[in-house]
Amino acid sequence: MNRILSLIVMTASLILMGCDESHVQVTHVNDRPHRGSDFVPYLKTFNIIDSYGVDTALDPGVPLTFDPYVDAGIFEIDWQVNSLEDYQVSFRLNDRPSLTGSYGVYTEVCGEGLPCDQEAIRICQYYPDLTMACGLDDYVTDVSPLIYELPEKLYAVLEVCDLDSSYCEYDYYPVWLE
Repeated sequence: MNRILSLIVMTASLILMGCDESHVQVTHVNDRPHRGSDFVPYLKTFNIIDSYGVDTALDPGVPLTFDPYVDAGIFEIDWQVNSLEDYQVSFRLNDRPSLTGSYGVYTEVCGEGLPCDQEAIRICQYYPDLTMACGLDDYVTDVSPLIYELPEKLYAVLEVCDLDSSYCEYDYYPVWLE
């Protein structure tokens, strides 16, 4: 069964490689499929509202842009997670649609009684000096090593992880940095 599932995933990946990447949204799950009865977090939705007000929940085919000179570079991320226990959420930026080599912009532990629970919204900002920050966090991430020339196509990645195991899953959107 696992071989058949792996073959299907590889075939689908090859087909998608030929697709227009202006918006390809794929949920990546660890090596085992998520079962609703598991105690691990399940990422239900991840959306971004970019500097120009493009909302992935409403305009899934419109390319996203973070511009430090439009609305002070402010953009929004939001997510919904189904989790019976606390989980960790991380917002990352990368030059490829994966976690490998990504730059962490924001991390938070979410759960019942915490500032984020099953769903949350965080305001983020992209600054003219090629740095980025989210939420009330004073931590600013330098994303300039990912940028070779502007505009640069990167990937905004949201990852949710179980605190009690190595289970994680993530989703991403292509985004242009200006």
